Amino acid sequence: MIKINDYKIRIKYEEFLTHPVLTAVFVVLFFSLSFARLPALLYMLMLAVEVYIAMFFGARFASPENGGAAPAESQTLGESS
Repeated sequence: MIKINDYKIRIKYEEFLTHPVLTAVFVVLFFSLSFARLPALLYMLMLAVEVYIAMFFGARFASPENGGAAPAESQTLGESS
């Protein structure tokens, strides 16, 4: 049976709080690109920065709850006693 809750998007708001500068830049860029008339080169540069920040936050939201992939088993390289 399919559980709909497994497919819902869960936004981890603490990621926005742990990166306040990126969040502020993202919001400012979003509204400036939405409502301001800018030269084409500046517009493309700001859009590229906004896409980069969006991809960064997307990767942070997609990571597992434990902060990333499970670490591989460490192997000791020294002699064991």
